[in-house]
Amino acid sequence: MTAAAPQGGAAAAPSDGVVLVTGASGFIGSSLARRLCREGRSVRCLVRESSDTSVLAGLPVELCTGTLADTASLRRAACGATAIVHCAAMVSDWGTVAEISAANLAGTINVRAAARAEGVGRLVHISTTDVCGHPGGGPLGERLSPTGFANWYAQTKLEAERALLGAPDGPPTTILRPATVYGPGSKELVGEIARAIEARHMLLVDRGRAIAGLCYVENLLDAIVLALGEPRAAGETFNVSDELEVTWAQFAGDLAQGLGAPPVRLTLPYPLAAAVGTALEHGYRLGRRATGLELSPLLSRQAVQVLGRDQSFSAARARELLGWEPRVGYPEGLRATLAWLRELRAERDRLRTEAGEDRVGARV
Repeated sequence: MTAAAPQGGAAAAPSDGVVLVTGASGFIGSSLARRLCREGRSVRCLVRESSDTSVLAGLPVELCTGTLADTASLRRAACGATAIVHCAAMVSDWGTVAEISAANLAGTINVRAAARAEGVGRLVHISTTDVCGHPGGGPLGERLSPTGFANWYAQTKLEAERALLGAPDGPPTTILRPATVYGPGSKELVGEIARAIEARHMLLVDRGRAIAGLCYVENLLDAIVLALGEPRAAGETFNVSDELEVTWAQFAGDLAQGLGAPPVRLTLPYPLAAAVGTALEHGYRLGRRATGLELSPLLSRQAVQVLGRDQSFSAARARELLGWEPRVGYPEGLRATLAWLRELRAERDRLRTEAGEDRVGARV
């Protein structure tokens, strides 16, 4: 396969050498693997033994089984790679502090150590704008210091950034901080929101007036490709946001309209939502095994902060140093997302129908 022309005018990294993608069975990781394959890159995917790798089916990628805690497996995966894009993380409202820290902090340190030991030439770490602590206002730049503890996901991602940039040696490292990433394949965020909308239990905070901080997944992938190929990106941190004024009320409303569902009407004021979210977060951790819930409620300390504070972040530095622009606009991104959601719903309906037919046949 020959290398495709870079999309959006971006200068792609050299096409020789292997790019290792961690978290490759997830939304961003699998999307990146597809993108790199389209551009003619050699891709190696780090996946857990229990990972559902169906999202990688048909791609010319090398699957490497391992975990962020298994340093030997990380070194095997990094061996011979010219670059690593570290997408793996535990994005959880409900995990224990130990679980979240092991994945997001210790796991990142282990990836960096493997990259250093194997002589990897570039490390791109996918962080999050959550590290800023959800101060609201904006647009906010990369140099904003967190004002205090927000939640354990944000805290461990911030500590991982500090560990990477404070290391005395190792591969040249670039940190990308995407905001609210959406698009086809976003089961944990957009998929859950869509299911909550259709079930009529989607909850907004302060009537959904906060800016959602949307970043279409292909726009994030553009930034990753640019970071891999730009020498000046080493040692730098970049926000990646489409810089839209789209609020959560508009986004939820657009999803509801596109899915033929009623508008979202449930809302709580921020102080009450924060109190309820904190209580649910602690209570769910204690009772999650006993509840039998298959769908986590979209309310926790982290969810309230994301839904209730403006996620307005400046991507000026990415424009200046990487030459990045949000190539896919909101109308196009929304259309693609809705098309994927409808396909997902049709597949669920088909499976339910088949399951119902099987039950009827068993009774005959």
